[in-house]
Amino acid sequence: MYLYHPSLDPSTVGSVDHSIFVMNRPVPRRSHKTSRLTDRNSDKLESVLQTQQHVIQQLANALPVQQSLSGAVQPPMDGQSQHVPSAETVPFMQTSNTYQNAASGDRYGSLHSQGSSEMVPQHHRLPHSHLAAPPPASDMYAPSDLPLESPSLNITAMTDPSLTSTNAPTMSAVSQDQDFPPYDLLYALTDLFFKHINTWCPILHRRTTLDALFGPSTLDEADRILLHAIVATTLRFSTDARLSEHSREGYHATSKQKVLLYGLENSSVKALQALVILTLDIVGSSNGPPGWNLLALITRSVVQLGLAVEATSASVAPLYPSIYTLRAMVLPEPKSFIEDESRRRLFWMVYLLDRYATISTAFEFALDDKEIDRKLPCRDDLFSRNQPVETRWFPTVERADYAMNKPENLGSFSYYIEIIGILSEIHRFLKKPVDIGALSDVEEWQQGYRQLDSKLNSWKFSLPSEYGNMSRVFNPNGGNKIVNCIWVMLHITYHT
Repeated sequence: MYLYHPSLDPSTVGSVDHSIFVMNRPVPRRSHKTSRLTDRNSDKLESVLQTQQHVIQQLANALPVQQSLSGAVQPPMDGQSQHVPSAETVPFMQTSNTYQNAASGDRYGSLHSQGSSEMVPQHHRLPHSHLAAPPPASDMYAPSDLPLESPSLNITAMTDPSLTSTNAPTMSAVSQDQDFPPYDLLYALTDLFFKHINTWCPILHRRTTLDALFGPSTLDEADRILLHAIVATTLRFSTDARLSEHSREGYHATSKQKVLLYGLENSSVKALQALVILTLDIVGSSNGPPGWNLLALITRSVVQLGLAVEATSASVAPLYPSIYTLRAMVLPEPKSFIEDESRRRLFWMVYLLDRYATISTAFEFALDDKEIDRKLPCRDDLFSRNQPVETRWFPTVERADYAMNKPENLGSFSYYIEIIGILSEIHRFLKKPVDIGALSDVEEWQQGYRQLDSKLNSWKFSLPSEYGNMSRVFNPNGGNKIVNCIWVMLHITYHT
């Protein structure tokens, strides 16, 4: 039995629509099936991309807030779907922006896509004007082109021109030296030095020192050593949170060793200044050989450099030259009053350290009075203002000319040196042996005692009222402007 179909009718073979055969072939059914498979694979691929994007966003959000905001976070544009995968969201795909971000220090800038702002928590979003890329954690204290602030001076770009981009060479050189603290902390330590150390040891001119250490010129080795001495002595006064106990010990040990090694190998004013500052720290915190060794070094250095005498002294150009009076003038002539006065103050500080370290012992002074022919230092305010003045000579056995006397140019430091000189004479007097059974020895001792007592009283009554009246320290009306640590030490020494 046969089934009838028009396509099988021999009479219609020539007029058969062949499109029927084409549409009913199994090939179209296979193409439709493949299309559905491709759609499923595409959905899977899109799902994988979305998953990868989600992982990347979680990684970016897991970073610290400062680093997660370092890239340019932008909100999604209108009509743009945040789930549409882009080529930049594919892991390990590098674009031109990747290298630009790496060059600018933004390690994670390439992790942010156009729709990444939706994944950032609400409290992490900031306006575009506030989004500044901070330096990495390892470079947090590295200097930048912007002026740095000092925690103690409250320095800003508008108030202190010394910390602007003009001193980039100094900032760069200091910041690259790992032996120094960060640049802003270094400036703060220098400020602490002039507040707490230079008041006891007034040998540095503040403005000149700051210009030399933090000015636009490049630091030389001598300035670095002076800066190390300042760091070693002022670390104890800093309350900066970046200075842990371990870092304080490390900075102090490193700076101390550098100052000592440089002072042993070099003879210069700055090397001696650094040694004196370090000696003050060591003598004040110890007792015995550590301080004695440094005192022996600086007392001989100050004489060998010619700082124990004035340039106009007869010791430099004597009337009758001899082997004893011939001196090798190592240092050049001072170029300014500040330089000349700084050298004078440096010598007198060595003198004070030598006297104080020896008076409480039975030793002789390392600095002999025969080698001293110096004028007294001027008032601190005159020194700060760079106002050249004349002061009187320090009284010694060798000098008999004391015609020039201008007490208005003298300050607490000057009178402090004079009373230490009298105390030195008392030390020598007490060292002399006395035979109490010999009347001549007893009378000689009594005569020496009366002379020293008269000299001490004469000095006390010759003091100007603003320096000799101890009641000024209790004056509540602001009349104690000259009262400082040197003024206090002056009266302590007198009553000793």
